[in-house]
Amino acid sequence: MATHVDALQTPNHELVETLANLQRSMDQLQQQQALLSQALLNAIRGQWDAAQFGLHSTEAILVSLNPALQGKVNAVPFQLVMPSH
Repeated sequence: MATHVDALQTPNHELVETLANLQRSMDQLQQQQALLSQALLNAIRGQWDAAQFGLHSTEAILVSLNPALQGKVNAVPFQLVMPSH
């Protein structure tokens, strides 16, 4: 009987480990999605440049999500053009 219990414990341990890995992945994806949403909001607000807006800039969030972008993000603010009547 002990052999059967031991045989079940290994697959159960693997299943628990797999579920824990999936949960960590889901948590990370949720954090990334929240950061991307904040980056979009900052872009809409014109908060592009990390030098001006610090950690609350689109640039800072993008670099935090992908450090390879450090020094490669060129935050160029757009000019709002009002239609003439």
